[in-house]
Amino acid sequence: METVVREWNGMSGSESKNLSRREILELAGVAVASLGLSACAPLLPLTSTPASTALATDKPDASDLIHLVCYPEIEDFDLLARLGINTVLVELDAHRDDWQATYEAAVPHRLRVIPLIWDQDAGQSIWRWDEERNEWQLDRSRYPESIGAAFLGFLKDHPAYLAQTFAIYSFHEPLWQPEKTGPERLKAFYRQITEEIFPGGSVRVYGEDITMGWEESDECLTGVLDYETHNVYPFVSTPKGRYRPFNVIGNYYDPPTDDRMATIQAELACLDERLHRYASAPPARTGRRPEPIVLIQTFVDGEYTDLWNRMPSAEEMEEFASAFLDKRKDRLKGLGWYCYRQAADNYLAWLHKDRFDESNADRWEVPHKISRRFFFR
Repeated sequence: METVVREWNGMSGSESKNLSRREILELAGVAVASLGLSACAPLLPLTSTPASTALATDKPDASDLIHLVCYPEIEDFDLLARLGINTVLVELDAHRDDWQATYEAAVPHRLRVIPLIWDQDAGQSIWRWDEERNEWQLDRSRYPESIGAAFLGFLKDHPAYLAQTFAIYSFHEPLWQPEKTGPERLKAFYRQITEEIFPGGSVRVYGEDITMGWEESDECLTGVLDYETHNVYPFVSTPKGRYRPFNVIGNYYDPPTDDRMATIQAELACLDERLHRYASAPPARTGRRPEPIVLIQTFVDGEYTDLWNRMPSAEEMEEFASAFLDKRKDRLKGLGWYCYRQAADNYLAWLHKDRFDESNADRWEVPHKISRRFFFR
């Protein structure tokens, strides 16, 4: 099983031992009508027009799908909102310097927030386990020195910020170290968030790469997450093909191919397996099962020659996103783009920097097209 897991994550055993925060996050993690614009012209004027004005005629779909980008900066919020993005996964500073500024910037643009605070030393999110009390340090009255508890208290002190929070970021690939973040501790985190810190279960929990691909994944199907990323990262540049679809039966990436439709079908089959797994388990005490958020690859990883080493074209971004939303929209919580800004030091390309593809088509147009087709009416 260990070998299979490493295939899933694209790492060798030696690579897994001393990853930086950015190197770990490199694996996180997640439309048709022309806008009539020149590929060389700005998609939207780079003004400070609020999203509520720019999209005044659009009403959110009743399904409340999220349209996500990962790792934007505050300065990106205005443009992202006008592109139809409604949710952002943002990394916050552990010293609290940008907590209020981030939320103050998100609220007027109606951007829901998935807040992440990363613990560089632990190589994981900021949450700390109390060995003596056998619980997570989430209550600031019990753990006044805990950064995680302080952040949750910050949200409770600011109801508008809590309301703007889409979900609490839990963990990234926690089952890589099951002795620290195994199934029982993951369930304890979910229980504490949904029953103790925020009683009533109204606050949701988000996580990455937990319910498939790991030896303990079967124990984490429910009662651990409300939302989980589902990565669609097939874009490669190799002599044998431009795609590497994920093989859900073997739990590894298949050999390169140029067959785009077969790749899309394989990626849909992988999503279907995740959905089947969710449905096979009893719901959590909140009454909920996880809902997937599809993340489309918009990065190039410089460390691999046969995986994740090509940015998709604007056409490919549109076709892959459309396929998931056309065929599985009613079974998704949403769709996102990973990543918008550079999320790992070894990334060579990302959506913000690499706006235009090789044909000079504007990749930034794609989220807007997808949003107008699937997320608004």
